[in-house]
Amino acid sequence: MEDPWIARLAAGLLPEVPALAGRMLAAIVAENETYAALPAQRLAEVGEDNRRNLTEHLTDLAEARPTEARAAKETARRRAEQGVPLGTVLHAYRIGFRVVWQSMVERATAEPGYPLETLATSMTSVWRLVDTYSVAVTESYQQALLDLAQREAHRRQLLLDALIEGRVSDWSVLGGSAHALGLPATGPYLCVVADPGLALATIGLRGVWRSRAEDQVGIVTACRGVRAALGGRGRIGISEPYERLPQTAAAYRVAQLVRSGLPPGSREAATVDSRPVGALVAAAPDLAERVGSAVLGRVLDRPDGEALLEVLAAWMESGQSTAELARRLYCHRNTIRNRLGRIEQLTGRSLDHPGDVAALYTALLAHRLTATG
Repeated sequence: MEDPWIARLAAGLLPEVPALAGRMLAAIVAENETYAALPAQRLAEVGEDNRRNLTEHLTDLAEARPTEARAAKETARRRAEQGVPLGTVLHAYRIGFRVVWQSMVERATAEPGYPLETLATSMTSVWRLVDTYSVAVTESYQQALLDLAQREAHRRQLLLDALIEGRVSDWSVLGGSAHALGLPATGPYLCVVADPGLALATIGLRGVWRSRAEDQVGIVTACRGVRAALGGRGRIGISEPYERLPQTAAAYRVAQLVRSGLPPGSREAATVDSRPVGALVAAAPDLAERVGSAVLGRVLDRPDGEALLEVLAAWMESGQSTAELARRLYCHRNTIRNRLGRIEQLTGRSLDHPGDVAALYTALLAHRLTATG
């Protein structure tokens, strides 16, 4: 709604914008602790923002034009990026509009012939514009927060990729730091490599995660209970603890091998200590395939080869007696003994000889990993 008297007052105040901006800044600093604590350079920037906002606001009133609040929106974005709370920003705007209104009243009372009885009506027009600015500031501030969150998330992903891939120079160029990743400033850390699609970021471990097509990678704070928290969710490899984030690439390689050394379909969180043979087999897949074929070739050539290997795997992994295995596999204990005996006969290796058991276990694991690879 056009108000010719307000337009006249606003036009008269436009030449006084520099002085009004200074008056506004003084009022904001006096009444708002956040702004009062700002350094001199930042306060100078706030003063310049006040000047731009005043010019826009008074021009809108003087020309009775619909406001676009461009300066206010830009100011709101800057305050969001600077970490100033939205409530504090809106408080500063209310102070600013109060200064504007007081200046209008002072000018009206000093101007001969101004119909002072219209001030109450005119105030409605001013505060309607205040509401418009408040909405614009709030929306711009909130959008800035969303944009910041997206940029920060993207930056974290870039930093994590640089660490995983060992691009230490890129990490430095990007301003990499533990704080940027939401991690403690000092280790120890653990690198975690898991099957893709697992919901690991929600289990309460302090860390940063990167979902990729081939795997899911995380850097978490080393603490008790990490392995237990990750267990039962899928194939997960965990590195040994390390102190410096640039060491992540080496830790990633270890965790990747541990995870690759777990049989497909398993739901285990493992370390090199818990699954050393699997990590070794995964580190040399070509050699592993040859070992599996060399040791188990005659077993695999048989029609019942996989059934024999199922018994061997159960015996290797459980350490159970033949009677217990029979109950677990729903067959007679003599069947278990016969199948284990055939494996010894076909491979020429004894299940009573530690070296032969190690060879059979390595070959079995190699077969299970390479058969699905």
